[in-house]
Amino acid sequence: MSQFRVMLCSDSPVYANSLKVAFQESHLFRVMDDVPFEEIIDAASRLQPDVAVLKIEDEACIPVVKQLLIKCPLLLPIAIVEDPGRYDVNELLGIGLRGLLPMRLLPRQIVNAVELVAVAGILCLPRMNPGQLNKNNSQNGSNCGLNLLTTREREILGLLSKSLSNQEIAESLCISESTVKTHLRNTFRKLQVRNRSEAMSMLYNSGSNGYTSYLHRN
Repeated sequence: MSQFRVMLCSDSPVYANSLKVAFQESHLFRVMDDVPFEEIIDAASRLQPDVAVLKIEDEACIPVVKQLLIKCPLLLPIAIVEDPGRYDVNELLGIGLRGLLPMRLLPRQIVNAVELVAVAGILCLPRMNPGQLNKNNSQNGSNCGLNLLTTREREILGLLSKSLSNQEIAESLCISESTVKTHLRNTFRKLQVRNRSEAMSMLYNSGSNGYTSYLHRN
């Protein structure tokens, strides 16, 4: 299994280093860089990481996260904050945040949460009641569906955009063709599209520059 490429963003070198050490202890992750918050967009556009772990100081940082997801729409962003209760979880979920974690967690606990996001596609967010989630889904439409894709579904979409057949995708990822078809059905359902062409059109319209960079890296 290939490692997930992680970029850390914190204005505290000591805190960033503690996270870096914790990630390096896991075979699932490779830390690419740690950058100050004001450099996050340029760094993400250049490095194209799979996961960005961001230490957010206040609500003023949210517009930067929005811009980050426009540049890199398939990035898995996870925020670390002092008090999750200060934030509008609906808003954060709507822009594509995959995790909102309190700073009181130990670095190893944060790595475990990031693993749930990256490997299992689980949202690590404060508790929300079903009414809040349903309201958020109806407001964000297929963009919210993009946020709900698992890492494997994102990988398959990347290969799909290169006009690979189901068999070629299966061979590239070392999985069966029937598994590819299952992932595609689930992906189309989440994105609320009917076929490959509609999926590609929706993704490019969601943030063409960042998505194109993601598809053609490596």
